[in-house]
Amino acid sequence: MKSYNNLPSQQHQVQRLADQFNADERLWQSLEGKRKRRRELGPRMPEKRHTQLDQLDFAKARPPQDCIGVEIPSGQPPYGDGKS
Repeated sequence: MKSYNNLPSQQHQVQRLADQFNADERLWQSLEGKRKRRRELGPRMPEKRHTQLDQLDFAKARPPQDCIGVEIPSGQPPYGDGKS
């Protein structure tokens, strides 16, 4: 886990999210060749199915998200808006 000692404490979570986004973007770009090959080999497959397979490959390749130590602001329900 990266250290963000040079940032104000309020910005640590935002920077973690930005780092996660950048890592996901690098992973998505690395899978580009696989997506192109799939479209060349299966041209009659519907685009929706190609997209589903792309997302499945991405989910398999993505490491689990680190969620330990994330604070939930007080006064807010942990999931959704609390209205069910």
